[in-house]
Amino acid sequence: MKKNKIQKFSYLISIIVTLFVSNVHGQQEAEISIPFEVYDNAGGQKTLYFGLDPTASDTIDFLLGESDLPPFPPNGAFEARWLLPKNNFNGSLSSYKDYRFAPSFPFTETIECRLKYQSVEGATIMYFSWNLPDEITGLIQDVVTGTFVNVPISGIGVYEFTDFVSLNQMKLMIYYNNIVSNLENENILPTEYNLEQNYPNPFNPLTKIKFDLPEVSYVRLTIYNSLGQKVKELVNTKLNAGQHIYKWNAINYVSGIYFYELITEEFISIKKMVLIK
Repeated sequence: MKKNKIQKFSYLISIIVTLFVSNVHGQQEAEISIPFEVYDNAGGQKTLYFGLDPTASDTIDFLLGESDLPPFPPNGAFEARWLLPKNNFNGSLSSYKDYRFAPSFPFTETIECRLKYQSVEGATIMYFSWNLPDEITGLIQDVVTGTFVNVPISGIGVYEFTDFVSLNQMKLMIYYNNIVSNLENENILPTEYNLEQNYPNPFNPLTKIKFDLPEVSYVRLTIYNSLGQKVKELVNTKLNAGQHIYKWNAINYVSGIYFYELITEEFISIKKMVLIK
C-alpha cells in the first residue's frame, strides 16, 4: 500500500514538471482542435484533444500544447492519453493532445490516432464521448484486428464498452472532409438563443448541456431534482456570444429525473433529463 502511494505521488510530480516545461515555451491554439472525452463509471475522466495545424508534426509540438507524458500511473488510477505516431506508434511519446500536419485549408485526408487508457479501480464500464463538426467522421477500432470493435463516429455520440482491460488501446480513424480552419469559422455566431437537449440522455454519470448565445449575456445554468430543489449550479457568470457546452458529472447523485434551466436577460428555457445508475 505504501509503495503504491509513493508511485502515485511520483507520477503526480512528474506530470506537474512535464506540464510546467511545456508551458514555458509559450503556446498557440491549433487551427483545428476537437475534444474527445474518455471516462468510466467510477469517477475517472479525461478530456483529450486531436486536430490539425500547419505547424504540427508527428512528435511533440510544445507550441501547440503537446507534452511528453511519463509512464502510466499504477493500476487503479485513471489515465487516458494519445500515443503519438512517431515510429509507427511504437515509440514512448504520449500526450493529452495530438495535432497533425495540415499544409492548408480546406483539408481532406484520413489520419490515424492511437488511444491508451485505464480505469479507476472498481469501474465496470468505459465511455468514449465526442461532438464532431459535419466535416469530421471516423471509426473507433481495436488495434488487434479492427473487428472486435468497429464503431462509426459522427455528430454527437457516446460509445461504452466493458472489455477495457484486455482491449486497453484503440485506434481512431479520423476522416477530414474539406474542413476549414477554426479561424475561418470564428465569426459565425448563433442568431438566436437556444438550449439543446442534454446528451447522452438517459446518462450515467456524465452528460453534456449545450446552449447558444447570440450576444454577450449574463447566464445562469442550474440543475434541479424532481422536487424542484436546486442540486447544482453549473454557470453563474457573463459569457460571450457563441455556442457553449458544459458537463455535469452526476456520480454522487441518485438515479431519477432532473431538470436543467437556462436563464439570461432575454431567454428562459427548462429541459428534463434522466440519470440511470
